[in-house]
Amino acid sequence: MSTPSGVIDRFVQYYVALDNQPVSTVRTLYHPAARLVDPFGEHQGSEAIARYFEHLLANVRQCRFDIDKILQQGNDFSVSWIMRWAHPRIKGGEILSLPGCSMVTSQGETVIYQRDYYDAGEMLYEHLPILGWAVRGVKRRVRV
Repeated sequence: MSTPSGVIDRFVQYYVALDNQPVSTVRTLYHPAARLVDPFGEHQGSEAIARYFEHLLANVRQCRFDIDKILQQGNDFSVSWIMRWAHPRIKGGEILSLPGCSMVTSQGETVIYQRDYYDAGEMLYEHLPILGWAVRGVKRRVRV
């Protein structure tokens, strides 16, 4: 059994222009019982995922993904990406880049499971005044 290319195409189209997508798109892309896990938490069900995206995108100026590579096997596919995002209160609103990947399982024409992997410190914590100093310091000490 293989993942329908329609699910992959819709997934990619959704994330390429994430900040311009209506919330209703989440409800058609994700299965009602879908689960999304990322470094900030876990969200169960398409309604919870829709609320999560609505909250995340409420104050960003931009949030789009450049898709690097898609790998597929059966009902599973992975997508490596670079997120380009800007928030008015982080780094003066400049556009920031964050590499990551998503491991996805489809069920029929919808996404039933998604696990996103990225460095939450690089995304957010390093850009906060005191916490950023501490995170950057730890990273410097760990480097060889």
